[in-house]
Amino acid sequence: MDKIIAIYGPTTSDKLGLALNLSKYIFGKYQIDSEVINVDSRKIYKEFKISQSLPTQEFLKKIKIDLFGTVSAKEELDIFDFQKMAKEKIAIAQQRGNLPILVGGSALHLLSILQSWEKGEKKQKRELPHNVFVFGVVINKLRLKEAVTKNVSQMFKNGLYKEFKELYKMSKGKEISLDLLEKTLGYRQFLEMAKVSKKSPLDLNATDLSKIEKWMIKDILGYAYHQTLDYKRFSGIHLVKDFKEAKKIIDLCFENHG
Repeated sequence: MDKIIAIYGPTTSDKLGLALNLSKYIFGKYQIDSEVINVDSRKIYKEFKISQSLPTQEFLKKIKIDLFGTVSAKEELDIFDFQKMAKEKIAIAQQRGNLPILVGGSALHLLSILQSWEKGEKKQKRELPHNVFVFGVVINKLRLKEAVTKNVSQMFKNGLYKEFKELYKMSKGKEISLDLLEKTLGYRQFLEMAKVSKKSPLDLNATDLSKIEKWMIKDILGYAYHQTLDYKRFSGIHLVKDFKEAKKIIDLCFENHG
């Protein structure tokens, strides 16, 4: 099995749900097992459980997945570290005769894997390998706003601020990089509020957190918009709104490419 499926799209577009449904469909129709591999730059960190909405134990029972919450943030990865790990997982899945399904919203990380970038190489738009099929998940603005608002609200209920405070304490102890927190949606906003309010990030009050929640929704929506601009980076990308559209393309991929 040399095919590779990649699912790219904006945050909260339920890429993982689509991967699960495609995996079930492919096994049911073609008797091929799939392995879902994370290619999102932040979901690989195990300490980022709430901010990155990492898969639950219940979900993990449904399908084999790799590189979700498997590395400590103490071991901050650059794009080539990530690429190496992902390519190793892809090779292992293929050796088993399984289909790798790559899932994520980090366009550069995904492209570095699919196009085998090398350090020092000038990045340029290139055709993807013939065995790679990329799905771009499309979600309308209203649904995206509703999904982001609901997701952020749930993250706060699940203890996002507590998670951030633990990570911030680790950064003060030089266990993890403060720069990593500053560059991560879901943590950066706490640091920004602390700076604006001239407080310690550990001493934010309910009013501060309410403002942060609104900032976070706005920032994530802005990030999601920029993610959609990256569809064009993937040659031959198949834009789909749902599983129904995606499975038709899967059939074409398997029937036309063997």
